Amino acid sequence: MKNEENKAFRTAFWLLGPLIFYELCTEASAWVCSLFGTQDALLVTGGALLALPFLYAAYRKKLQVDVRERDAGAGQVPRTDRRWCTDQPQRTGQWLCTGQAQCARSLRTGCFFAALAGMGACLVLNVLLQLLFPLSDGWDSTREAVYGTSIALQLLVTVVLAPLTEELLFRGLIRAELRTHMKPRTAALMGALLFGMYHGNISQGMYAFFLALCLELVCEWSSSLLPAVCMHAGANAASVCFTALMSGMSDAFSMRFALAAAAAGAILTTAALYKTNEVFSKS
Repeated sequence: MKNEENKAFRTAFWLLGPLIFYELCTEASAWVCSLFGTQDALLVTGGALLALPFLYAAYRKKLQVDVRERDAGAGQVPRTDRRWCTDQPQRTGQWLCTGQAQCARSLRTGCFFAALAGMGACLVLNVLLQLLFPLSDGWDSTREAVYGTSIALQLLVTVVLAPLTEELLFRGLIRAELRTHMKPRTAALMGALLFGMYHGNISQGMYAFFLALCLELVCEWSSSLLPAVCMHAGANAASVCFTALMSGMSDAFSMRFALAAAAAGAILTTAALYKTNEVFSKS
């Protein structure tokens, strides 16, 4: 009975603890920003900078614990953890390439195609969701807070800090814990649902849910967190560029441009995901 209680406590800790900690860091950043009257986007910047080293340390610790538990269950000698790996692959070949140089090459190539897939997914999802569903008030306020700042701050928040912190949270810590209690597909759907709910409004939530499904695929193919970080960064970079381009267009032209961007995004996403899978399946 006590063992079951310990397992339940550990599950709650790994699923909720990192999220609560990140929110506390954001609230602390908000309090500091309120003292100086700075921009809303700095809330995310300060919260992410506070949380990032602790989240990475927790991620490394969880990797070590999970590897020790797997090895102990299999009767093997415990091994050191592998940096940025999200879970133990089922096939030995996923760990080992013919050499370290080839492994590094495959990872770089996979990250490149993952970033392209993220850019394409951003275009097609943004356009389709805006056509099918009205934007919520929460999305309008978020867009004003983030995209109303300088380009440099937008890129820092959306392309660097947000992908690192959110991938450590959701594809690193939360995904790993979900997969210890659920089948991989169920864990992927649940992780995507949590990622969507985390964004706090319908418009962003639906976008985040579908993007998270792509991120889950990339994690599954690569058994690494880096391609998911690159894909997330690519999606956010495309969002910054797309928002800047659309703001200066007339309504009629912007609709034609958006439809063309959605078609191009669908093709890019499909081709880039195919190449990402191909790269990691051969490594």
